[in-house]
Amino acid sequence: MTQAPKQSSRWKAITSVPEPLKNSRFRLEPLCEKHAELDFQALMSCRTRLREELRWGDWPPDDFTLELNRTDLRGHHDEFVRHEAFAYTVLCPDGACCLGCIYVERCIEIDGAQLAFWVIDDATDMEGALVRGVIEWIHRDWSMKRILIPLRETNLRGIAIAQNHGLAACDDVKDGPLSSHRCFLSESCSGSS
Repeated sequence: MTQAPKQSSRWKAITSVPEPLKNSRFRLEPLCEKHAELDFQALMSCRTRLREELRWGDWPPDDFTLELNRTDLRGHHDEFVRHEAFAYTVLCPDGACCLGCIYVERCIEIDGAQLAFWVIDDATDMEGALVRGVIEWIHRDWSMKRILIPLRETNLRGIAIAQNHGLAACDDVKDGPLSSHRCFLSESCSGSS
């Protein structure tokens, strides 16, 4: 029997989730079933690029349906409610379209948070602002001192964003599913882990 990984004391202490980030370019909302149609449209519009950049294999499959997406979003919402992982939809300011998603999860390797993200093709110009804003939000409002951003070698834009934001390469992850990624680390002096 495999033992569950030990949670960091900071992650275990999360009892309330901060207000979602909002600014003039985008707003975050916890991902749930009500976002199914917008999320489905966004995901399917850029699935070929995401499969290649993020190495998602053949996911989402060509026959992926709105109902299958709805089921996936229910799973993300259930994790959110249990405070196991936090998926957010990235919406345009008026909420009329989905620009992508971000995922905040526990990262045992650095005793902090792990950030993953994707955006639609039409929003790649704001991806850097999204990543910068989310990192600042996690440090400030989640009080997380360390944030790991694992990126596939094929995600050249993501790697450039991490480097342009001065994020340090992190060689702490040598085993497990993240060992095949280029990992970047954001550290804050003011956060507490």
